[in-house]
Amino acid sequence: MADYEPSSSTRPRILVVEDEITIREFCRLLLRREYDVAVAEHGQAAIELLNIQPFDLVVTDLQMPHLDGLALVQYLRTHCLETDVIVMTAHATVETAREALKLGALDYISKPVDAEQLQKTIRTALELRRVRHEKERLSDLVLMYQFSQAIATSLDIAEQTDRLLEFIIRRFAPIHIGLSLIDTDGEILVALTGAAKHEHLPITAFDEEQLRTTHHQLINVPPVPADRLLEVVLRSRDRPIGMLTLGRSESQPVFDAAERHLIEVFASQAAVALDNARLYHALKDQHEQTIAALVGAIEARDSYTYGHSRQVTRYAVKLARELGLSDTEIEQIHYAGLLHDIGKIGVRDDILLKPGPLTAEELLVMQSHPEIGVRILAQIRGLRDVLPIIAAHHERVDGNGYPRGLRGKEIPLGARILAVADAFEALTADRAYRAALDAEQALQILQRGRGIHWDAHIVDAFIRLMHRERLWEQAPRLRQAALMQTPITQA
Repeated sequence: MADYEPSSSTRPRILVVEDEITIREFCRLLLRREYDVAVAEHGQAAIELLNIQPFDLVVTDLQMPHLDGLALVQYLRTHCLETDVIVMTAHATVETAREALKLGALDYISKPVDAEQLQKTIRTALELRRVRHEKERLSDLVLMYQFSQAIATSLDIAEQTDRLLEFIIRRFAPIHIGLSLIDTDGEILVALTGAAKHEHLPITAFDEEQLRTTHHQLINVPPVPADRLLEVVLRSRDRPIGMLTLGRSESQPVFDAAERHLIEVFASQAAVALDNARLYHALKDQHEQTIAALVGAIEARDSYTYGHSRQVTRYAVKLARELGLSDTEIEQIHYAGLLHDIGKIGVRDDILLKPGPLTAEELLVMQSHPEIGVRILAQIRGLRDVLPIIAAHHERVDGNGYPRGLRGKEIPLGARILAVADAFEALTADRAYRAALDAEQALQILQRGRGIHWDAHIVDAFIRLMHRERLWEQAPRLRQAALMQTPITQA
């Protein structure tokens, strides 16, 4: 038999489990002034009540018919981890009480039950519970802060999903975890379950039900109890962008309300960060396409320089990595390498394509191309950081370069790197007015010009890199790919 009327009260909820009616009623009358109290005459009746509504604390006898106190403690530690347990025992069963403590009971009270001792033990248990919950809440806040910081510092979708799964596993310890993300055009960006991963799998619709169906097809959700399976739709800007599933085993607790709320917060933060990353990459793709069009516009004017900018970029990026530059600096050098000659769009064909030496006047026109390039690109906000590199890539460390005659460290580091890569590429490529030099001849010219034309430290690093990786051996293939306007995969 069980006796309990569900209450909306915020008072602590206590369940007393005792087969002796006098003790059961004594406990009810004693405790009901401070708490919402329910009673049950044995363990099985207690479980029925626990399935209806959770309790903060169970006070249970050990010796009972149907389902004894030890079995009830075991059930609570498996199915109701948020519920604390105090056991009541006669002196003859102190060893059994100690066994209950080993199973996870918080404390025990000896019979006959003393009213003052019972109240004191319950107050202590509830205070310990309050302190524990406060620590857990603070721990979750710290974890949430760490997660928000970690996921906000990356715009890489794969890295963000790894961090989401890492924090989910760390906090909730599921036996199953599945994640799917879809793009605005209904294409699967990521589908993860365990070690399995699928990319770019098309679906035909973009509503939430289709997302759920597709997610289940991709993730292959294992058979877990319904009360231990949690599904959360990831939303950003009021639209579903993915789905997360977590599963626990029978031996693990069900997801309680606090955990469900925490997972939803995780999912909400992750959805915004992932959607921002998707938008960033979409804009970056458009940016890259704009740059490719600009590069194509200049290279289309001169078959001898087809692929030159891409080859210079390849050398410059490798050299920047050799010198230990940051990812941001390397990205700036990447764009500067692709666009360093864009100003030649403003140079007349009769000068740009002239097969012989240029006159002094023509040379001045040609030497204006870095400044023309800067004026063209200054209108593109995302390229402003690369303008100093483009402007100075023909400066010399001895101050005899152009357009401003900068010397030494006055020349931006990216421009000094680009100047070495540009010179080597130009020396080892055919031109209308001369045949290509071989790599060793070109490296000797760089060696002779170190500290005069080019930064000595950068020349040394470039020669070291070239001898180690022999990058020039791939140059003919890359130039041919550029002529055919085919995609290039660079090492």
